[in-house]
Amino acid sequence: MNVYDVIKAVNAEVVANRAIANVDGSRVVVARVIGDELVLTAEGEEMAKSIKPAPKPKAKATKSKTAKAAAAPKSST
Repeated sequence: MNVYDVIKAVNAEVVANRAIANVDGSRVVVARVIGDELVLTAEGEEMAKSIKPAPKPKAKATKSKTAKAAAAPKSST
């Protein structure tokens, strides 16, 4: 899980080069900007260990137009 996934998962806000999350009523810095990238703090790494990654959605198989036309009932007139 990268730093951006952790920020999104804990609903943190990026303010003044820090990603801050509200945890049980207290503000916790989960990441800081160092150089040109965000880096997790010790608290952020602990949170990342406890967060389960979201399951990836399964793709549905779609039928082609010809298969749909073949499967459609024919009307008898």
